[in-house]
Amino acid sequence: MAEFRINPYLQQPSTDGMYFTWFTEQNVAGKLTITGPGLSNPLTFTTQPLFEPVLTYTSAEKNQNISGLTQGSWLKGDNNYKHTIDVRGLQPGTTYYYTVTQGSSVFHSTFKTAPSKDNWSHIRFIAMSDSETEPLGRVTYREWQPGALAEGSLVRPTLSGSQWANVFGTSGAGISQTLRYAMTETEGYKRNLTIVNSRTPDFLLMPGDLVQGGGYQPGWDEFFRHNAGEFDSGLSRYPILSALGNWENFGALNGGYGTDTDGRFGPKFGRDKYHVYVDAPDNGTPEHQDNYYRVDYGPITIITLDSSNGEPDDRRSNYGGEGQPPQVSGRDYTLEGTDTQENYTREQYEAAGGTDLADFNPGSIQWNWAQAQLQDARTKGQIIFVQFHHTPYSDGEHGLPMNHQDSSGQGGTPMRQYHTLFEKYKVAAVLVGHSEMFERSFVDENGDGIGVHYYEVGVSGDGLRGERREGAGFDAPLLNYNPFSQWTADQNEGELWQEVDGVPQLVSGGKHYGHLEVNIERLDNENGVYAKITLTPVHSFPILDGNYNLLNTERRVYEDELTLLVGADGQIVD
Repeated sequence: MAEFRINPYLQQPSTDGMYFTWFTEQNVAGKLTITGPGLSNPLTFTTQPLFEPVLTYTSAEKNQNISGLTQGSWLKGDNNYKHTIDVRGLQPGTTYYYTVTQGSSVFHSTFKTAPSKDNWSHIRFIAMSDSETEPLGRVTYREWQPGALAEGSLVRPTLSGSQWANVFGTSGAGISQTLRYAMTETEGYKRNLTIVNSRTPDFLLMPGDLVQGGGYQPGWDEFFRHNAGEFDSGLSRYPILSALGNWENFGALNGGYGTDTDGRFGPKFGRDKYHVYVDAPDNGTPEHQDNYYRVDYGPITIITLDSSNGEPDDRRSNYGGEGQPPQVSGRDYTLEGTDTQENYTREQYEAAGGTDLADFNPGSIQWNWAQAQLQDARTKGQIIFVQFHHTPYSDGEHGLPMNHQDSSGQGGTPMRQYHTLFEKYKVAAVLVGHSEMFERSFVDENGDGIGVHYYEVGVSGDGLRGERREGAGFDAPLLNYNPFSQWTADQNEGELWQEVDGVPQLVSGGKHYGHLEVNIERLDNENGVYAKITLTPVHSFPILDGNYNLLNTERRVYEDELTLLVGADGQIVD
């Protein structure tokens, strides 16, 4: 029997070490052994397992039925013992070998420490979000909203009677009906990660929505099957830096955004589980631990924010009624708003025993912390990236503010309040998710030509949404609500359909599961330029046979690769 419930996974990369975590179902100490350059003898550490009762399956989870799967086949053992080792004192920019021995099971892998700021040549990281894992994803083909067609393309297969519709099905009804995608969520995410792992990144950014409900234990099990388990184990080789998303604030079967029959408040239950799995560097405020944090990786600073809850609380029902501020419609925009969700309040959260909510608005503890970190990183000449979940600039599902008549109630526009700080301290790019689409926006508030690029990377393995439209149905005109949008896979990467072996096949373009690859190359001040940043939007393109069986997927690059040049002070110069 395998001793690992979750394989070792990596967090908190630094120039001198790494943080190791793994889980078992037995209360048995584990041993971590590290060998490599500079170590005359192996380093050996022994764990003290910690039982985590919050990860125990609930009755609703044990009794869940999923059509197409044998009942309970996705469940593991009910015990969760957490093992952690914080290893420091190693050499910067160095690859080490490690072994974790747990009972009769032995796990082997490697890891690499972060380089020093002055001694590095190339850094690569991946950013993607909204994997929203769950066992239902194994049998779910998601809606595949139609986007632009390439010049010379055949029309998309029809919704009724086409081979595509017969094989993969359709989603929705009436004028909102659409084809489903050619891979299940599980297969799509798995093949996306295969590409990621083949690129050997130094670390992975995941700005939220890792699982389909933070309070849903099978969702966490499925996430680690992909990332540190039987499907693959990329996080055993490179560290993850994650952010809280709206789904981490959701209890799923166990209360949703409310309270379940056993008295669990879904948002607190979800965040409690997140805090077990995620151990971030200290941020100076213990009650906000893991919510927001900073990691320096050589010349790079990554600042992670928690966009889950803004105060004062707000909701759609606060607008448009008698004596209330009016609702806006169309492209009208009158306010950012103060809150990214109408689903629960601090009062409800704290009544359930929660203490870790962190307001993100100006003057809050988190805001002041972020401002101090940005200022410090800029003073030190770092190349700054920021990640959080709720996309502030979006042409997608969650791009409308709370006072818009078509708001989702989870719009990310309140996070626009940070832009002035981001531009002031010369942030290179902001990585976000939430609208489940691929989009790049550019905001240059002072008009000097050097602003901030915002990337919505919510395409890792769940929905494949397109741009919002002015009315119902996919024939309605595009709303174009986000005036800062520069590129979307939905509209700028037209689908090219051709007849291949007697059937219509998509041969290029369109919306697919993917990620953003970021490469930073040192140039040693050639012509006053210290480094070059290349931001590459990548997708996993499915190759099908004449019966629409999946043969393979290919790594393909969208036509929006961007290059930024950086000066010696860490600021963008071009």
